[in-house]
Amino acid sequence: MAQRSITRTEAVVLRSIDYGETSQIVTLFTREKGKIGVMAKGARRPQSSFGATLQPMSYTQVVFYYKPTRTLQTLSESSHVQSFHRLRERLPTITVGLRIVELVDALLEEEDAQPAAFALVVRALHRLNYAEVRVGNLWPFVQLQLAQVLGVAPAVDRARVEAVTGEEGLLSLADGGVYPADATPERPRRASRPALRAYAVCARADLDTVMRLNMAPAVRRELNTLVRDFLRYQFDEAYPDQSHSVIAQIEET
Repeated sequence: MAQRSITRTEAVVLRSIDYGETSQIVTLFTREKGKIGVMAKGARRPQSSFGATLQPMSYTQVVFYYKPTRTLQTLSESSHVQSFHRLRERLPTITVGLRIVELVDALLEEEDAQPAAFALVVRALHRLNYAEVRVGNLWPFVQLQLAQVLGVAPAVDRARVEAVTGEEGLLSLADGGVYPADATPERPRRASRPALRAYAVCARADLDTVMRLNMAPAVRRELNTLVRDFLRYQFDEAYPDQSHSVIAQIEET
């Protein structure tokens, strides 16, 4: 007989939906258990102890009763580790933050602990909370870093990137590598040299370096398309392929 245990762990809220008159079903990305679903009974009552901790993008400390045979666990406590309140004050940061948690929800399996992915998401949301400019740089960075964590690291080689000396080069959707225009990689996608260079930085550099990238709007749009096409090729229907009209709102930031 499966035993119920009490689990206390940090979590990022991926999404929540109303259930019944007063409760919510919440999808959490936890440090200890990976992605899990919990029932937050009474969460929508005015005096609920959960407060605003169950909003998407919240970084919380949660306590839930865990039973292996259940697909939905029972949440008993939730409190902010960090509120990220500034993140919710501007449309560009809200847009990027929501896309990040949507991507994590789509690509991660249930109850598959991914500590590196958890650290990546927390670091990205923290940066979004304090960033004043170029917040859109976080979106391609997080996608490529998450792909690496999940086993499909872009095969970006510095020598091949530097070999792209003309106006255009190639991105291989098969391995995520950047190649000169005369190369013959698998599933090539032609792209401008500036977009390929930006792609390589997002795939290989640290977050501080990525946030210093100052891209023209056209280059950023092309970069976002390249990253989207690479992840869609790798993850197929799991990738949340939404309209560019949403992410386009951050092109200038």
